Amino acid sequence: MHDDSFLLTGREGGRPRFGVLMGVLLLVSAGLMVLSRLEHSYVRVLRGHLTDALAPALSMTAAAVAPLKTLAGRLGQQLDAAEDHERLKRELQELESWKRRAGELERRFGDLAHASRLVPEPVVPFVTARVVAMSTGTFTYSAIVAAGRSHGLKAGFPVVNADGLVGRIVDAGEASARLLLATDQASRIPVQVGASSVRAIMAGDGRGMPRLQHVGQGTEIKAGDAVVTSGVGGLFPRGLRVGEVIASGEGPRVRLHANTDALDYVIVMFFETPTLDLTDAASPARARRELAGKPPLAKPGEQP
Repeated sequence: MHDDSFLLTGREGGRPRFGVLMGVLLLVSAGLMVLSRLEHSYVRVLRGHLTDALAPALSMTAAAVAPLKTLAGRLGQQLDAAEDHERLKRELQELESWKRRAGELERRFGDLAHASRLVPEPVVPFVTARVVAMSTGTFTYSAIVAAGRSHGLKAGFPVVNADGLVGRIVDAGEASARLLLATDQASRIPVQVGASSVRAIMAGDGRGMPRLQHVGQGTEIKAGDAVVTSGVGGLFPRGLRVGEVIASGEGPRVRLHANTDALDYVIVMFFETPTLDLTDAASPARARRELAGKPPLAKPGEQP
């Protein structure tokens, strides 16, 4: 008979040796876990010796694996670059298509403008000025800018920033001017709303979000509609970005794109219209200048 006493699965005295070995290993493992949790000094010493013994092997393994990691990282970058290249190629094709369409529309517009003898809109000059003071109260929202009549400013000039319409100049001195914000209670700005260009008046009420008034009967205004200046009245150019409509319990209001509570630099547009002469003539600064016997300031670009 074959002797299998040396096998773990063999039998000695009719009892399996495998179960005994498993029991011993479990007891040893449990003891090591208990010692580890108790932070026994023997366990710390043994852990230190094992760490010292394995440190060189781990260092050599890390050094051998480092080039593989670098290669894997470069492969990943190459794959990402290939995906970006394909995406940019598709976007370039789409842009080329839109470019051709824009060129065709521009050509058609030019033909129509020439056929209809359309008068081109003049380029509006402007100056950029720093806001040096803010005045906010229960109903008053205004600001002082560091530019005045000596820089060509007049009462009535519209004021914008990078985000959209801010307000208009209501009083211009020699070196400074007062800006009436669109949120002021005295502010009234003709606007048009949505894709259907619904005409309305945006009225400030000192609460940060102006109301829409005098909306035509039977017109529909919904939240999210874009609001731009309509140009009616001649004080504001047509198409300046203003904000978007939001719903409220008191009727539609406008959330301005420009943050009028944190103004730094603003752009004053020299939008000269016949209506502007009437507005500027009524400004207190011009009246003071005329009373002092000073000549009127020249327009921007003209010699006094």
